[in-house]
Amino acid sequence: MDSNSLLKDQRQTILNLYNSGIEPDVISYQLDISQEEVNKVIEEDVKNKELEVKQMLNSPLSIGRSFYLDAVVNIDLAIRNAQTRMWKALKSGPEFNISTEETDKILNQFSKSEITFVILHVDLVSSTQLSMTLPLDRLTTIIQTFSQEMSLMIEMYGGYVLKYIGDAVLAFFVTDLGKSDGNDDDRKDDGNYTHQNQQQYKHSDYYLPCINAINCARSMIKIVKEGINPILNQSDYPDIGVHVGIDIGEVAIIQYGWDVLNRQQLREL
Repeated sequence: MDSNSLLKDQRQTILNLYNSGIEPDVISYQLDISQEEVNKVIEEDVKNKELEVKQMLNSPLSIGRSFYLDAVVNIDLAIRNAQTRMWKALKSGPEFNISTEETDKILNQFSKSEITFVILHVDLVSSTQLSMTLPLDRLTTIIQTFSQEMSLMIEMYGGYVLKYIGDAVLAFFVTDLGKSDGNDDDRKDDGNYTHQNQQQYKHSDYYLPCINAINCARSMIKIVKEGINPILNQSDYPDIGVHVGIDIGEVAIIQYGWDVLNRQQLREL
């Protein structure tokens, strides 16, 4: 039996062992196959699962506001995947490849208009101290991998990365407000439609994006604590901390590259 056939027959065994918390080198030893083959199976599985989540989120203007995405995000798997990527980054350098194509589509749709966004800002805590204690190549590797993991969490929870600022990631979650879908007219035809009803509809439009943003923030903290830090500790690097802030409000979409300004910033221009 050749190597490829053997690997195919043992693929599920490899994944079962890995998903139970056994390290790739131990799996390689137990199954008497090369660690390179074990890593290949694990990496393919990681990519397939991430692709499934991205396909599930392929309707960006509806799914993130339709149900709780925490119900479909496998945080335990995300933690293991973060550990694998952090380990690989420290061994051979990060592979940062986050597309902004979907972000551009959303911003283009709302260009020159105002819409309500839930804004999420996440950054490293004490990065200045890290810069004084770590070599530059190690520091940049940690920041890049951190930014990648935070970006993947944002995508999984239906959000969009707006931009990277040093060791911070700025993202947004779209609400239903600002969309011209005719729903408001339909509601106003109802004799019971009042200002109070309007406020209730607005709150319902905000609710799921806010919950998804909050759950995203909670998962980000878990990824750092249980995914990234254990691998850093194994390599004698200090723990990293994370700070997450969430806000909501009307923003104006203005194309420079792309930027988002709130009303106060517009008044200051």
